Amino acid sequence: MTFKYFFGHYHNHHNLHKNTETDSELNGEKKVDLETNQDKNLPTPTTVVNTDDSQKLKSLGIQIAVALAIHNFPEGLSTFTTAIANTKISVIYAIALSLHKIPEGPIISLPIYYATGSRWKAFIIAATVGITSQMLGALQGYIVFVTVWNEAVSGFLFAFVTGSLLYVILHRMIPLARSYDPQDKYYTYCVCSGLFFFAIVASFFDL
Repeated sequence: MTFKYFFGHYHNHHNLHKNTETDSELNGEKKVDLETNQDKNLPTPTTVVNTDDSQKLKSLGIQIAVALAIHNFPEGLSTFTTAIANTKISVIYAIALSLHKIPEGPIISLPIYYATGSRWKAFIIAATVGITSQMLGALQGYIVFVTVWNEAVSGFLFAFVTGSLLYVILHRMIPLARSYDPQDKYYTYCVCSGLFFFAIVASFFDL
C-alpha cells in the first residue's frame, strides 16, 4: 500500500514536471513565432507611408522633377546669355541660382524616397534634374546665340516655364504640404519664409 502511494505520487510528480516542460517549450515556440512575425512586420522604407500616400508622393516627385527640369533648362540659357552680356551681373546671378538650387534637391528627392524607399533613385533623379537640364540649357544658349535669338523666343520660353511651375506649385505642392500640417503649425511660416528669402535674393539684382 505504501509502495503504491509513493509510486503514484512519483508518477504524478513526473507527469506534472513533464507537462510543465512541454508547456514551457510550447510557450517558447510561440514566443519565437511571435518574435519572427513581429520581425516580418517591422516597417521598411517602403512602408513608411501607406499605399495611397506613396502613389501621391511618387506622382508629386515626378511632376516636380519634370517641372524643375523644364525650369532649369531656360535657367542654363539665361545664365549663358547673362554671362555674355555682363560679367558682374552674371556672378550675382550665379550666386542667386546656387542658393536657389539648395531647396530643389530635397523638393525632388524626398517625395521620391518616401514613395520608393530607394535613396539612390531619389539621388540620381534629383542630381540629373539639377545638373543635366541646366547644362543642356546653356548648350542651347550657345547654339541659339550663334544662330538666331530674339525677344519672342525668350518671352515664349520664360512664359512656358512660369506656367508649368505655377501649375505644380498651386495644384499639387501647396495642397499636399497643407494636408501634412492640418493645424498650420509650420505651413504658413515656411511659405512666408521662402517668399521672404527669395525676395532678398532678388533684391541683389537691383544693385
